[in-house]
Amino acid sequence: MDQLKAFLPSGEKGYLPYYLFVVSIVAMGNALQNLATLHFTRRIYNGKFVPNHALPAATEKYNPEDSTAVLKPASATGKNAEKAKDQVTPLAARVFGTYTFMAGIIRFYACYRLDDPALYQLAIWTHVIAGVHFTSEMLVYKTIKFSGPQGFPFAAAYGGTIWMLLQYGHYVQ
Repeated sequence: MDQLKAFLPSGEKGYLPYYLFVVSIVAMGNALQNLATLHFTRRIYNGKFVPNHALPAATEKYNPEDSTAVLKPASATGKNAEKAKDQVTPLAARVFGTYTFMAGIIRFYACYRLDDPALYQLAIWTHVIAGVHFTSEMLVYKTIKFSGPQGFPFAAAYGGTIWMLLQYGHYVQ
């Protein structure tokens, strides 16, 4: 047990270093999982999509295939339901995993150096970016329907952001 304690960040000033340690390990584990299987990522991004025929026709300067709206959410029972595509591809999982691993590394370094303003601010930004990402996927792109599996990413993103903003002056002098 003493060996484990020696590895953990110092909690002399509170629990935030432990929180960052845990979410950093979870993030890096999630990132590695994204390289191995799409199963768990599909639990977060659970939408099926079909081609968006409402886009304008291709022109010399515009290609509808380059639009971020090239696909639209499919209804479960609509006429295009059988043509629906899953948006969780191996490429998307690897990109998501790469960002998540980077965020985990930043949080890991920050948990040991919360007095460093640059590391503290970077750790805040990892939470803000995650919150914006998950919120936009739910409200704008419709790839997330909030339920059980989505709870942890939202709680970590918004909880971490708020907690770190409230504690900034406590850790950074």
